[in-house]
This record gives sequence, C-alpha cells and structure tokens, in this order.
Amino acid sequence: MAVELIDETLETPDQSTYRFIVAVEEGEGDEKTYFGYVCFGHTPMTRHTYDLYWIVVDPGHRGKGIGQELLRALTATLAHSGGRILRVETSSSEMYGAAKAFYKRAGFVEGGRIPDFYRDRDDLIIYYKVVEPADRD
Repeated sequence: MAVELIDETLETPDQSTYRFIVAVEEGEGDEKTYFGYVCFGHTPMTRHTYDLYWIVVDPGHRGKGIGQELLRALTATLAHSGGRILRVETSSSEMYGAAKAFYKRAGFVEGGRIPDFYRDRDDLIIYYKVVEPADRD
C-alpha cells in the first residue's frame, strides 16, 4: 500500500493528500538504497495541524537514528510551512511498545485515549508534538 501511495504522490503531487520524506542514499548510476520514509498530511478542517501517518525504517537499518532524522526533517518542513501541531495515533498494545517509546523520546505527549478502540483492553492513544516555528531572518 505504501508503495502505491508514494507512486501516486510522485505522479500527481498536487492531487494527493499524502506527503513523503524519504531517506535514500544515491549509489552508482541509478542505484538507490532506501532506508525509510515518513508519510504525513495536513489534518482536514484545521489551520496548522498535521497528521503523521507512518514512519517506517527498513528493519536492517533500525537503531541508527534514521527514524529520528526523518522526524527532524518532518518537523523542519512543517515549521517552514506554518505547521504548529503534529499528531499521531497508535495502539496501547504491547506490540507497539517500541513506537510509543520512540514518540515519547521525540517529545510527543499523550493528548487523548479512547478505551477499547481496537479491541478489549487495546486503546487508541493520540500523541501530539508542538512544532517550534522556524527562525525567520
């Protein structure tokens, strides 16, 4: 699904509600190594809020700071375009423990929770992060 969304965004950037930042290393000729990506978009009916849909790092490259770098690139992009709030949703399930720890380390705070959203004892957790405005010279 993500590949189709990336392709759609690249082919028709003005028509897609999804935006991507991709961590890639250029190689010889047309060779490229993709390390990960972040998918985000403006939250409908808001002025300056954005949703973080996915942040994905290739399993062989996890633990090297790529996710944090993608998040830094995203917040810098939002700061320069007037974004002020970045929101992400996840599950309270233990399976998502690494994601929850990642968001907390990155400065996200829990802003809400819907009990039993996914199934019994599996809540929807809403995290948000305030995006610092870019310095305007």
